[in-house]
Amino acid sequence: MKFQVTRRINAPDEELWRIISDVEGIPKYWHGTKKLRVTGKAENTIYADVQFAFPGPFNKGKVRIMINEADKEVIMEYLSGPFTGAHRIKVSKGEVISDWDIEFKPLFKLIESWNENHFKQGTEHALERIEQEAVGSQAKRNQ
Repeated sequence: MKFQVTRRINAPDEELWRIISDVEGIPKYWHGTKKLRVTGKAENTIYADVQFAFPGPFNKGKVRIMINEADKEVIMEYLSGPFTGAHRIKVSKGEVISDWDIEFKPLFKLIESWNENHFKQGTEHALERIEQEAVGSQAKRNQ
């Protein structure tokens, strides 16, 4: 499943990057991620266990998160769980770009079209929450 969602946000790239690069804040914005527990760090790479926001025995996985400060990009490589692949989030010129390229495990392929719509909606909502945080933080600083 591949798709991209882009949102223009009226906030400085530095503020957007602060939010995007806060790995432990991922569940606050990305509600499909119920919990994220950092298990290791090496330079600009973070390893974590992730629990997704649906019930059942298949809602856990492992992720490697690479923080590219120079390009203002976070790359999450899902190594195990209900799907594998990459989710890239980039800040560029007032836009936040969320790019998904993942493959579902066989059990989840049965509802792949529903999953794609669900992931797109979740991404749009996450970018809305990021916008609210960024604009709200900016407004507080300007008071």
